Amino acid sequence: MPRKKTTEELVGERVAFAKATAHQDRTPINIIADNIRSLDNVGLLFRLCELIRAEHLYLTGYTGYPGQSERHTQRIGKTSVYAIPHQPWSHIEDPIPLVHKLKQAGNKIIALEQTDKSVPYNKLLLTDYYLPLTLILGHEREGVRQELLDLADAIIEIPILGLGNSHNVTISAGIVLYHILAKTGKLG
Repeated sequence: MPRKKTTEELVGERVAFAKATAHQDRTPINIIADNIRSLDNVGLLFRLCELIRAEHLYLTGYTGYPGQSERHTQRIGKTSVYAIPHQPWSHIEDPIPLVHKLKQAGNKIIALEQTDKSVPYNKLLLTDYYLPLTLILGHEREGVRQELLDLADAIIEIPILGLGNSHNVTISAGIVLYHILAKTGKLG
């Protein structure tokens, strides 16, 4: 009969793994989280980015970040589950110059947003998913700012089958990021 591992066992394994792999290359995917209002979502994005070994997490606009205040640090830390010290990140007020810089460096810029021009994430051509890549996420209710949409090479969305109009921003990021990993051969 299988035995579930304890939290202590899992944490011990991950800490040892983090030390052993700290020198290895990161996945050439950047995430821009712009104007994310929920500190819980920020912590979950840290966790997700660390799990895929994302190159960098950019917290932009009024997105909260660790060190901004004690409350921010504690709240983000709670949902990040040990990821903050292992995930490269920075806070940048204005993401527009950053997107231009990443684009010049050869990044494919993909925004995750529902627009009249969006393509379902699973229908975007395989050749449109190449690395390095930057995924732009926006405000939980207002979405990705128009200025950022205008800079995107592609705008993708997740098809919705139920009555709700969208997924949570972090769930959406997880769906799309693991699809990108699969399409670019990073899942093995």
